[in-house]
Amino acid sequence: MKKVQEEARQAKQVAQQLKKDKAINQQFAQFLAFLMQEIGNEQIIKGIYDTFFTTVDYKTNITYLRKNMNTIVVVGLFYPFYLEQAQAFGVDAHFSKLLNAKGHPTIREYVSYLQELSNHYHDNVPINQSHFITLLAYIIREYLSHVADAPQLVEGESEIDTYRNLTYQYLFG
Repeated sequence: MKKVQEEARQAKQVAQQLKKDKAINQQFAQFLAFLMQEIGNEQIIKGIYDTFFTTVDYKTNITYLRKNMNTIVVVGLFYPFYLEQAQAFGVDAHFSKLLNAKGHPTIREYVSYLQELSNHYHDNVPINQSHFITLLAYIIREYLSHVADAPQLVEGESEIDTYRNLTYQYLFG
């Protein structure tokens, strides 16, 4: 009898956790839908697709579509730029402790935040580093080109290459 009661209690806990997870997933889905409508830069949308919806088997050089993406990381990439909206959708608690900036971050603060985001929410599915750096370069150009540590354009180098090089340097440099 005691074993049956314990199993019933555990089943109730699992059901409650599933209900909670479903609610959280719904919040992320709604915020992601908002982001897809809000983001006007087609290069960013393409970068999200290339980085998070595809994976390459380097042995055969075949590109595969992923069955799912790491939604929390994709949402997290844009959290610093949509703080009020993230709070309204109820997803801010997942990211607020990772972002040390007050208001809009500098590029260095944003990259530092991304490193924390990766440490907390990486799904251990490898992504194409080049695609990721390019995506970040477009995000930084779109959302952070006005901050104090924005790069000076280098003669003979495209604007996006300047941002890509800066992103690479901050991440790995």
